[in-house]
Amino acid sequence: MGTCGMVVASTLDAARAFLKTLDLNFSKCFVDARAIHLAYNAQDMVFNPFSLKLLRKLSNLHMLGGKALEDWAQVRAIELGHMVQAMCDTSQKGEHVVVPEMLAYALANMIGQVILGRRVFVTKGSESNEFKDIVL
Repeated sequence: MGTCGMVVASTLDAARAFLKTLDLNFSKCFVDARAIHLAYNAQDMVFNPFSLKLLRKLSNLHMLGGKALEDWAQVRAIELGHMVQAMCDTSQKGEHVVVPEMLAYALANMIGQVILGRRVFVTKGSESNEFKDIVL
């Protein structure tokens, strides 16, 4: 088993201080076999040594900025409707509704709509579970 020392930044100011002083440490990614095989020999934007700062800047500008969130509001609303409908269908069948799983599917579908232009998990089933197992 073992132990692992850890520090938790529980406030925004603490997180800002950690990220400001330790940004170089966080930018050094460990490259494993998955990164080599799936990410162009670990040469994509995420695994380049300089790229976490660039990735953070691009994410804040193009994916998490106010205009981007405003543009994707319709996608979020549609996926929320799909999630609520799936919860309703599941409960009407007398099955348990697993909220964290439903949220994970909804978030994956939102990201899939924005990045791929299609929903990732159309229905709950073996294909979606296989995809989830590969990704997670």
